[in-house]
Amino acid sequence: MKGRAALSAAVGLVVLGVVSANAEEKAAFAGNGDFRVGPDIEPGTYRTTGNTGGSCHWERTRGAGHGLDSLIAKGDVTGTAVVTISPEDTYFRTSGCGDWKKAG
Repeated sequence: MKGRAALSAAVGLVVLGVVSANAEEKAAFAGNGDFRVGPDIEPGTYRTTGNTGGSCHWERTRGAGHGLDSLIAKGDVTGTAVVTISPEDTYFRTSGCGDWKKAG
């Protein structure tokens, strides 16, 4: 009986830990702004719920400029967007999006 009670207590702790870890994800960065990769945001995969009332725009660039020669990739979405920011990217620009959260 003692063994069963100890096992039940251990299982309860594991379940509580899983619930706490998934309760609320913290935003990695805001849905509007120019973020320098490295100092401002880490490379990785991020997701946003986008913007249900308009367009969520994002850009990965290799420089501070807004020209086509600097552009690596871009997107305009309504709803969820998932973007992988590479260590080689210099900036990540976002406007009209919800907060970005780490996806992996």
